[in-house]
Amino acid sequence: MQEEIINSVLDGKDTVALLPTGGGKSICFQIPALAQEGICIVVSPLVALMTDQVKNLKEKGIKALAISGGISTDELRTLLDNAIFGNYKFLYVSPERLQQEMVQYAIREMKVNLIAVDEAHCISQWGNDFRPAYKNITQLRTIHPLVPVIALTATATPEVLEDTITSLKMELPKIFKESFYRDNLAYEVLKEDDKLYRIEQLLKDNQGSAIVYVRSRSTAVETCKHLNALGIPSAFYHGGIAATEKNKKLEQWKARTTPTIVATNAFGMGIDNPNVNIVIHSQLPESIESYFQEAGRAGRNDAPARAVLIYNDFDKTLVKKQFVDALPDQNDLKLLYNKLNNYFQISYGEGEYSEHNFNFSDFCSTYDLNSLLTFNGLNTLDRLGVIQLSKSFGRKTIAQFLIPSESLLNYFEKDMRSSVIGKTMLRIYGGIFETPTPVNIDMIAKKTGQSVSVVIATLKKMEHDQVLTLNINETDASITFLVPREDDRTINRMARDVSELNAKKAAQVAAVLNYIENNQECRSVQLLRYFGETGIGACGKCSVCTSEETKLTRAQLKDLAKQIVQLLKESPMTSRKISETLTFTENNIIIVLNALLDSGKVRLNAKNQFQLNE
Repeated sequence: MQEEIINSVLDGKDTVALLPTGGGKSICFQIPALAQEGICIVVSPLVALMTDQVKNLKEKGIKALAISGGISTDELRTLLDNAIFGNYKFLYVSPERLQQEMVQYAIREMKVNLIAVDEAHCISQWGNDFRPAYKNITQLRTIHPLVPVIALTATATPEVLEDTITSLKMELPKIFKESFYRDNLAYEVLKEDDKLYRIEQLLKDNQGSAIVYVRSRSTAVETCKHLNALGIPSAFYHGGIAATEKNKKLEQWKARTTPTIVATNAFGMGIDNPNVNIVIHSQLPESIESYFQEAGRAGRNDAPARAVLIYNDFDKTLVKKQFVDALPDQNDLKLLYNKLNNYFQISYGEGEYSEHNFNFSDFCSTYDLNSLLTFNGLNTLDRLGVIQLSKSFGRKTIAQFLIPSESLLNYFEKDMRSSVIGKTMLRIYGGIFETPTPVNIDMIAKKTGQSVSVVIATLKKMEHDQVLTLNINETDASITFLVPREDDRTINRMARDVSELNAKKAAQVAAVLNYIENNQECRSVQLLRYFGETGIGACGKCSVCTSEETKLTRAQLKDLAKQIVQLLKESPMTSRKISETLTFTENNIIIVLNALLDSGKVRLNAKNQFQLNE
């Protein structure tokens, strides 16, 4: 549908493009922008996404620049002047930047030919990736009311689509929705007790790039270590690693130096690698939206690919506990909001637009709050526009040893605590003598058995003794209060929204559970129906469709039984070993083994191996 979408934009119409992951959305706004005089403002949610697209445009000789966080006022002023006077074709900007008067004033001076909103579902409060800052996009419509808007997304339910159009104040938009059906992608759901073994089997002969999604940073690291020990080159990726390290891991993954990456959902929007032939989820996602987008990173080169979701019964309990049972109600939010104001000593009627460094762990400890409920509560307050919460949890500390290694060891001999902590840092961070190095305070505390406060105090003492340079940030995040303090009245006004948000989250988790438990209907059909797409036939390649095809006839089952008996005559074997030896599906092998057990022909020994009954 690219040509139709491009023509709609060139006709000056507000346009919505719903294209599947890998469907070529960027072309739909880049070509119209290039075909007309002026500059295109592109609102994008991720720095990595902006950086990648700007780099690609520059390589083609197209003038483009990006404005995100982390740049000085002088640098910002220079970039904006370039956009106004430098004949640039694209200005990529984060939604947070649109709040700045300097940015708004500069955009007013630009000859804007198009406003493109990437990942447009982020503006909908009911969307899975809602970002309050996306509401700022409507300021662009005020500044340039005659300029058409194109909204682009790969995941939007009918409800989210309608809300997105309303929130962007689009005028009678033309809506182009391509089928989300991927004929090269097989969706599989596997119930497994030994997930690591199943992941190993899926990856050991994999010839392309792979992604293994997990829910926590620690699981990402441990799974990565396990795969490397098995000879499967892997790297881990999560929100707690430095930006330079993220880029390095991403490039090595794209170059197939480490073909498998084990990641949290920080490995998200904007990850562009067409050669991924398998995406594995080793834990249940929180929503069909996030799963569909992450699974859709497989097979973007149109070659056959697999999206495999592995779960066990405990996962079903865990996903409910994390995302439903720990949802804050109105009273929880009132308590949390009150504690936040007290923590930062904000007086009644004050606090609007005040920004504060925030230590999440210290806050929870101070008021004896449940961390999961508190974290979910902060996100709810963020969604409701009460606060703006930075998501950079994890201390960012930079350190470098200043004295030679021999002198350092002499220093350690005089201070046992410095020795334990310092030597641990030397083992973890190899280049810490040569260059300022990001270090993880929590990891050092865990490995040394010391508290975080002790580690920080020891590092500060070493800095005082001129043993190392230290740039330490003892806060986890920052919070900006967006409304003046009115205690319960602040939350009471939003009671209905709180209930609706909680109901939406519970429905999303229920949809995930329905998906994994429905073993009668094609996986693709189930997923597409969730996004309002009907009339699609069975795919013929998912785990439901193929389970019908692999059912054996009575004669084939007898033949399989003979082969199993022949194997067990040689030696006892586990069901896993039998599956690895024979070419039959594991499901059929289990069926026959159970039949042989029931008939008394085989039995399980003390090592959980099958052996013949004499």
